[in-house]
Amino acid sequence: MNHQGDYIKSILRNRGISQEELAKKLGMSRVSLGSRLSQPVYQNTDEKMKIVDILQMTDKEKETLDQMGGVPILNPVSITSNEVYEISPGRWLMTVELVPVYAQAGYLSGYGDDHFLEELPKHSFTTNVLAKGKYRAFEVAGDSMDNGDIKEAIPDGIVVVGREVDKQYWTSKFHTHKWPNWLFVHRTEGVVVKQIASQNLTTGEITLTSLNPDKTKYPDFTINLDDVNQVYNVIKREVDEQQ
Repeated sequence: MNHQGDYIKSILRNRGISQEELAKKLGMSRVSLGSRLSQPVYQNTDEKMKIVDILQMTDKEKETLDQMGGVPILNPVSITSNEVYEISPGRWLMTVELVPVYAQAGYLSGYGDDHFLEELPKHSFTTNVLAKGKYRAFEVAGDSMDNGDIKEAIPDGIVVVGREVDKQYWTSKFHTHKWPNWLFVHRTEGVVVKQIASQNLTTGEITLTSLNPDKTKYPDFTINLDDVNQVYNVIKREVDEQQ
């Protein structure tokens, strides 16, 4: 076992304490605690120390917990609003909200609601490039972005991580040469992952295209940025290990 959350859960079972009981003692919801325990490294140090006290961990158990998750975690990095920790020189572990398919309808209205976001599950990934911005992960539904190419396909069920593009930059051309895949949170179309075929800076119209070669089933279509709540450039695609 090399996972702090799993180790804490194993101690809970040995003590005969439920996660709901622990959540109440920590003053949080069962869902929030479950999200934290799904991570390889328990990110909130103060909460982790409270758990150690509540469970009255032995010195051996505390030592084992400290060794979980590989390289010891250093100080949080404040470059983004997400939880970011340096795990080795030039490499970071970032934890972001994950918007699964079942939550995407609610996300259209709740993306700015702190309470809604707090109840979402979390997704962790590693990166050797740390750029400013707000990051979020989304579960992809359907095969419109699946062309069968292992290097670029985004098949059904995969998780993509995106960095939000601030609205002040929407009047400039989106840099498709650097990020081929984009995610739009559209007011009527929902969460849409596509590539950009063309963009009109004057009208704000963006023509989106799918990777799937079946253009009868997945034809190109045009949206207007006036109908978009958020834009993300997709920086990573991966299978969510928490599913």
